[in-house]
Amino acid sequence: MSRRIASSSSTSTQKLGVVLCWCNKHCVVKTSATELNPGRQFYGCPFWKDETKNCRFFRWVRQNADEDKQANSESSCSILKLEDSLRTTQCKAERRKKEMKILSDELSRWMKAHEIMVAEGRRVDHDIHVIRYQITVIVVLNLIMVVLLWHHFLM
Repeated sequence: MSRRIASSSSTSTQKLGVVLCWCNKHCVVKTSATELNPGRQFYGCPFWKDETKNCRFFRWVRQNADEDKQANSESSCSILKLEDSLRTTQCKAERRKKEMKILSDELSRWMKAHEIMVAEGRRVDHDIHVIRYQITVIVVLNLIMVVLLWHHFLM
């Protein structure tokens, strides 16, 4: 398939496969104008300037079969590393779930203990209130008795 594709610094006609970006659109081929990769072509999302799309897809255009073989080899290696990383992450996630369950159970125990302590504190506060009332009644009755006795002896 031959087509004309506008790039950032030139227009070129190439036989290129269809490459889809992350927003599932046909990529456009652009030419790098940077010092590090001058003239090197790359695929990019057609909406790379549209901030609402937020697709920043980028891939270099392969120049020859050796690059493709190297890229495929690197991709296979990368896929294996990613799969291994995924398994490791899944194991870690399972451990974290178990830890979260243990911590959740511990938190439940602490919350129950807190509720018991709060109830005990209320009971103690009530008991203190009752004791203060009783002491007040005893003091008042003693005062009445002292006044009555004093009045009785003075008469």
